[in-house]
Amino acid sequence: MPKEMTVLEGINTLRSVRKFRMDPVPDDVLKKILEAASKAASGSNTQPWEFVVVRDPKQKALLKDPMLKTWLQRLSNNGLSNRTRVVYDEATEMLRNTEKVPVIVYCCVDLNRVSKSEEVRYASIYPAVQNFMLATHALGLATCLTVHGCTSTRGEPEVKKILGVPDHVKIACLVYLGYPAVRLGRPQRKPIEKFVHYDRW
Repeated sequence: MPKEMTVLEGINTLRSVRKFRMDPVPDDVLKKILEAASKAASGSNTQPWEFVVVRDPKQKALLKDPMLKTWLQRLSNNGLSNRTRVVYDEATEMLRNTEKVPVIVYCCVDLNRVSKSEEVRYASIYPAVQNFMLATHALGLATCLTVHGCTSTRGEPEVKKILGVPDHVKIACLVYLGYPAVRLGRPQRKPIEKFVHYDRW
């Protein structure tokens, strides 16, 4: 078990990782991560999150097909810069290896348990996802958040059918989870002076 990190250490060192070892994630570790997710704030404390945790390689292989198909279609329609192409190539490789990633988690929102306004829906699920990712990082694992399988143009109808997700539940994002195969340094971010405005723009 890694040494305990502070919240700020976790925030300042969290990275998206796209290459994972095939080691299984123990049940007790996964439970701690999901419990951390459940402590997030949500609109009117509705707690509308639903998490579909997929560990079966055969199920992951089925899920990969509609997500990869729509992703490759999207790439074929875009002129990409070299820098973006490198990032997208890594994303494509991760997607191609979906069944080899120890855990994939579809983070969903139950539309019957949350405000009708779209902004409140997402404001009520993404804090839980951030908790999920920070807890994973604190426990020595890694994540990569994606939007594969989250819209009609990214394979959501097929994904929901494979998983048996009911109509009143929306997939908000997909998180790949496992022990990192690579160690990355701190994320590079713009200094706050570039984007913070005080009292007015």
